[in-house]
Amino acid sequence: MNFSQHPLVKKAAMDAISKWGTSAGASPAITEKYDKPAIIEEKFNTRSSSEPRDDQSKMYEVKFDRCRYSSIFELEAGTIELSIDHESVSKCFVKLIYSDKINSSIIKAKAKDDL
Repeated sequence: MNFSQHPLVKKAAMDAISKWGTSAGASPAITEKYDKPAIIEEKFNTRSSSEPRDDQSKMYEVKFDRCRYSSIFELEAGTIELSIDHESVSKCFVKLIYSDKINSSIIKAKAKDDL
């Protein structure tokens, strides 16, 4: 079943966009806890000379790798990256990546010992 065009799903999506926005840096929970991101990127590589103006046009460009949204939060223990990505031209999603500085240092040290 494909509910993506169902009126209730569309209304819920519009309500979420109205409340939180569309950029990856618009996450209120992460911003509230970790303050503003160290890096916010909204990068367009479109065929036309002008950038898309509305959210629907921007998401269209995401689906074809012509637009990138990301926010990076630098923390003492690691890094959090939020981005908007796509699986196909019909599926976009928010991706959260956490890089743990403490454990990654331990793993790197063990890997060097094994060489």
